[in-house]
Amino acid sequence: MLKNIALIGDIIRIKPHHLPPAKEIVKLIESRLRSTESVFAMTVGGESGSGKSTLSLAIEEVLKEMGYSCFIFHMDDYFKLPPKDNHDRRVENIVHVGPEEVNLELLQQHIDSCKKGTDQLKKPLVHYRENKIREVIVEISDVDVVIAEGTYVTLLERIDCKIFMLRNYQDTYSDRVKRARDPIIPFNEEVLKIEHEIVSKHKKMADILVDNEYGVMAQSEKFLPNT
Repeated sequence: MLKNIALIGDIIRIKPHHLPPAKEIVKLIESRLRSTESVFAMTVGGESGSGKSTLSLAIEEVLKEMGYSCFIFHMDDYFKLPPKDNHDRRVENIVHVGPEEVNLELLQQHIDSCKKGTDQLKKPLVHYRENKIREVIVEISDVDVVIAEGTYVTLLERIDCKIFMLRNYQDTYSDRVKRARDPIIPFNEEVLKIEHEIVSKHKKMADILVDNEYGVMAQSEKFLPNT
């Protein structure tokens, strides 16, 4: 039985610059978090390499220090095809790039189940090196906050707070080189360009924005300070 698990084969580390924005975000949501009777659902969306995963972990760390139990859903686990198969399909026809590659309906169901008080979930888990999608059972009976992070998670509904990373694929080039999960080749850059054209439209759906310097700005009135 698993409590929380990251993508197998993808190493995610919190760095010092992730904690200040996480603390600022938690400060903005704290009032609504305290008044929410069900599980509080958050999303952290944005382009590849923008810092979604690390910010999500930093938010989890801050919330844990306050006594809240969290669970993070990684959108990459919900791709309909394993990583290599999905890449090959894109190579066959790049038009496949987009939210249709992801089982957002299942992710939505899982978040809704958390908010309804479900004790356990059977969810997908991607194993990058083996190019497989497994199923795991996760324990969520004592979870207070769920965070869904990923490129297209801003499209999810019934979310209490949507966070959007403003860094785009051009801003994140050096970080993606360091991360070295995907090779920096023209085809992959074209994929990121297509994703940028799609994801940049999600900004207006967000409640809180995080800029290139990890500055935090409330975009929705419900999260403005003193409201």
